Amino acid sequence: MAIGLVMQFKGVLGPDKYDAIMSELGLSAGGGNWPAGIISHAAGATADGWCVVDVWESQGQFDRFFGERLKPAFDKVGNIPQPEITSFDVHLSHGHG
Repeated sequence: MAIGLVMQFKGVLGPDKYDAIMSELGLSAGGGNWPAGIISHAAGATADGWCVVDVWESQGQFDRFFGERLKPAFDKVGNIPQPEITSFDVHLSHGHG
């Protein structure tokens, strides 16, 4: 089952740190080495930090990506706050139009 993840970073994470993490991961809006299992990714500023919203094919695929690539990128860029993560099962609706 697909899962949605809302990751809220309070404080220091902003566009510069986000871009540095994305560069470290080799990812961009136009392509790059996107991980297996990711369905969608969006990110942007909030009143008190930064928010990332992902949809993944499974929790296991996100967990693998986090351990193998994302956490090391956080560590290399440095000073990345621990995100508050909310997950939810994605309900896919069919028959649009």
